[in-house]
Amino acid sequence: MMKEVAQKLTPFIPQNLRLDIFISLWEEYRDKERVAEELGCKPALVSRWLKEGKAPSGKYMPQVLSLALNRSAKVREMLRMEVLEPIENLSAELGTFPERKAEGDLGKVLDAVDEKNRQILWYLWWNRHAEIGELAELVRAENDMDVLSRLKESINTAAKRILGKDIVSFQSSKIDSITGEKVLFSWWLEDSLLPSKRNQPLVDIFEENKHISIIAQLSAPLELAREAQVECKNGVLRIKIERIKKSGGECYG
Repeated sequence: MMKEVAQKLTPFIPQNLRLDIFISLWEEYRDKERVAEELGCKPALVSRWLKEGKAPSGKYMPQVLSLALNRSAKVREMLRMEVLEPIENLSAELGTFPERKAEGDLGKVLDAVDEKNRQILWYLWWNRHAEIGELAELVRAENDMDVLSRLKESINTAAKRILGKDIVSFQSSKIDSITGEKVLFSWWLEDSLLPSKRNQPLVDIFEENKHISIIAQLSAPLELAREAQVECKNGVLRIKIERIKKSGGECYG
């Protein structure tokens, strides 16, 4: 999937940005043999690109972009700012940009970030706060710096552009207003974005290695049975879960 996206996106990337992307990929490997193997070329060609300060040719650039997008948060942010954001702004001015599918401030930001950043936002929305290590494990990040980059340079940058403010922040010490617990050294989601009733509930789907995660906002708190009836037909997923009833026969909620 990433290779196909990179193939389509490469023609829209200016030469100076192509070189920056290649250098960022080189900084991830620092090994001419490995880079050459990944790109399917000879190490001497990699040496020439580095020596001459030139971006790889069109033949190799889609693979460079695909690798860089998978390995570098810096490249993802660079691409967003230099290519995707200008296209989005132009589309908005021309009136051709589609309406966002999710309502509310959080929905707008969810629509503007990649899958791993959405996972981070949903996790914070569910738990209210999280330590950096939790988030790194959640998105299988190589290190904490990758998560910090996502929080500061991707999520908050998108939020500032859309909402005019940061939506995640680090607190060395804060009292959780729901539990009364004192929480240390954690990242928090902006209080105004926490769960509330909406006309259009938020829904997201994550396809992971061995399972699919579906996260949805309900219109009201409910107590549900642990087992669910799951059906999938013609690409459509249907999940039915029984509500647990009170002794009087009324459902919670």
